[in-house]
Amino acid sequence: MAKRFLEAGKKVLITGSSGFLGKALWQYLKKYGPGLRIYGLTRKRGSRDHDVFVCDFKNKRRVGLILEAIKPDYIFHCAGGRMAERKALREANVVTTKCLLEAIRGMKRDWPRVIIPGSAAEYGKMPSGRRKIHESYRCVPLSVYGAVKLEQTSAALASARQGMDVVVARIFNTMGERTPPALAAGRFAEQIARIEKGLSKAVIETKNLTGKRDFLDIGDVCSALWAVARYGKSRQVYNVCSGRPVTVKKVLRKLLSLSKIRDIAVNEHKDDTSSSFDVIGSNAKLRSLSGWSAQVAMERSLKDTLDSYRGDRARG
Repeated sequence: MAKRFLEAGKKVLITGSSGFLGKALWQYLKKYGPGLRIYGLTRKRGSRDHDVFVCDFKNKRRVGLILEAIKPDYIFHCAGGRMAERKALREANVVTTKCLLEAIRGMKRDWPRVIIPGSAAEYGKMPSGRRKIHESYRCVPLSVYGAVKLEQTSAALASARQGMDVVVARIFNTMGERTPPALAAGRFAEQIARIEKGLSKAVIETKNLTGKRDFLDIGDVCSALWAVARYGKSRQVYNVCSGRPVTVKKVLRKLLSLSKIRDIAVNEHKDDTSSSFDVIGSNAKLRSLSGWSAQVAMERSLKDTLDSYRGDRARG
């Protein structure tokens, strides 16, 4: 109760507030935040919320003016994403992060706490014999996305070593309402919804399904980010994961069991070994710090994922 009282009245800024993670975090904190004042920062115009500012994240001066106007206590840097072209990917994730940190450094007050969402893709392939990946594991990313996210994390931790209050939440495979098709659950759900609407033939096209991943619901991701913000220690990385290994094949099978069409074929490209490795995280560090654990059942999360593509839930 005392902690809730201390958080009342604090100001939170979410960059990328119109994106998948940013929007989910906004809704989570609006619902569960103890009297928080929440602001958004987005590149997209059209928001009618007067607490959402439109800004190019690379415009350090503009970002700085917004920071001085809001004077946030917490900043969740959810801006970024996955792009096919490396330059655009790096600009969205690394350049925006550096601009934000530089703008914070120029503030005329105590610096806010900054939470940087990282990615399990930074770790790369799990070594043989290891059951779960801990934060101390040496990162050897296999994808361009993983390498860019690792560069983002490195920039964030470098600022923390220079005195800024920065923590990194390394997020594993996400599913749930509005999961984008860049992620496995979203990609499958989108295909199933199109098949149900008669917009595609009844075949799921997919990469190799044998790899084991660590899936958790977007709601659990948001509660973990808030736990990291409140309890995490500066200069530290915290895994945001369920700790449960699940094959990608099982995720697809469960989604297919929820489909209104029963004769959907699966065309698995088994020769594509780039996606067949295992990545399972340990959440012991965050759990011991805050008591956080994943709460949403996979079945419910997958139903939310599919329903959001069907249009059964509002999609922002």
